[in-house]
Amino acid sequence: MKILSLVCAGVVCSGAALAQQFPDLPGKDLTIKLCSGCHEPERASSLKQDKDGWDATISAMASRGMAITDDEYATVLGYLSKAFPAEALKPININTASAIDMESGLSLLRSQAAAIVAYREKNGKFKGLDDLKKVPGLDFAKITEKKDRIAF
Repeated sequence: MKILSLVCAGVVCSGAALAQQFPDLPGKDLTIKLCSGCHEPERASSLKQDKDGWDATISAMASRGMAITDDEYATVLGYLSKAFPAEALKPININTASAIDMESGLSLLRSQAAAIVAYREKNGKFKGLDDLKKVPGLDFAKITEKKDRIAF
């Protein structure tokens, strides 16, 4: 059995353990083979991306020299998209989230996230999206763009 070194995780993983990390779906063997050409295949299993994200990742690998046919590309893209899909982002509760969570989760400027927290501490909980219009210095258009990621 071949031993693969997981450099980034600092552990050693056997081929059997590697097989368990990769779900049994069409394209598994090809994906492991192609990924193993440049790096540990486990790197792929640590990512969670949508189809566009995987497409960009595979394109980047191909531009760095990975030899892959169009048919193999389609197979690997299908496998990675199904085996390691993007995880749904959890909503940010505006009434309980820290400024850092709002900054990173909603892509707000640090000053805007801090303004939300300061307003909330002074005036109490927000009841709805329109309440955020009252926060001085907040780009409400940015909030509107992220409304599906906001909870109260």
